[in-house]
Amino acid sequence: MVLASNTTDLYLNDYLGNDRRHRFAPIALTSIGVNFMATHHLSREQIVYVLDKSLPPALEVEPGDTVIFDTYDARSGTIQSDDHLLDHPHPVGSNPATGPVYVRGAEPGDGLCVTIDSIELADAGFLAVKKGEGLLAHRADTYATRIVPVVDGVVHFGDLRFAANPMVGVIGTSPKGDGVSTGYAGPHGGNMDNRFIGEGSRVHLPVQVDGAGLGLGDVHGAMGDGEVTFIGLEICAEVTATISLVKGAQTQRPLVETDGHWVTTGEGDDLGDAARMAADSMVDLMQQRLGLSFEDAYMLMSAAVDVQICQCCEPGEFPVTTRAVVSRELVP
Repeated sequence: MVLASNTTDLYLNDYLGNDRRHRFAPIALTSIGVNFMATHHLSREQIVYVLDKSLPPALEVEPGDTVIFDTYDARSGTIQSDDHLLDHPHPVGSNPATGPVYVRGAEPGDGLCVTIDSIELADAGFLAVKKGEGLLAHRADTYATRIVPVVDGVVHFGDLRFAANPMVGVIGTSPKGDGVSTGYAGPHGGNMDNRFIGEGSRVHLPVQVDGAGLGLGDVHGAMGDGEVTFIGLEICAEVTATISLVKGAQTQRPLVETDGHWVTTGEGDDLGDAARMAADSMVDLMQQRLGLSFEDAYMLMSAAVDVQICQCCEPGEFPVTTRAVVSRELVP
């Protein structure tokens, strides 16, 4: 038998009351119980279009288990040729997530750490323009779709070639209140469209309900920051992820950790508010990890932290998502 325990030094969000300040405190990441580490498989037939505590789990796992998620593209596999235009809404919804996954022992006030072990892309995905939509809606006067092959990690866009950059668009847990569409982001995670959520990243998420209710999907083979047409390289995929439980973390917002960076997140109807949310989280992270005053952390942030747009399809009409990124060479 193997003790399901994996400990690392993590810094996770913990909001202080109802104000916007929060701290990052070192917590031991420990899977609870004694069990054999298992690998599970969830087919893309087990999809949801909302992260909601009322949904029955598609799978129950122990902390430390690995799950292979088969994911659909943003239109649930319905776009198969250049003739398939996005001139009508999907009959159920967009951006499906595979799940939900019930993590045994997860309770409100805990946190999940989801390690994206690998992302295997399908042979082709699609790009599209929707008439009158996107950042350049005023110039998008027709619908268009292009099926785009991905061969050996290279995207084939007509005669042009560029490297694929697989990332997970939707990852989140079930909110304690009303369910949230997988088209939107929030404190629970959701449709963050953050390209740092790729292979090897560790995504820290809040647990608001028993079992957490984890869902994952909306993989992109490549996506430029902004996702200006509303459509990245939408593609079916197989995502392998290891799910760990952080007891008592009091995680309130997503935090992304890579080998090279810390990435805090923000979202909102207003770009300024969303950028401020990500920056607010980052300055607290820097204070905690470096032992700096707010003023010193704020000055250092202005010199060494990138505040970036993740998704800005139609500002003012559709919520935007943002991030703040700092190198772990500066902030270990």
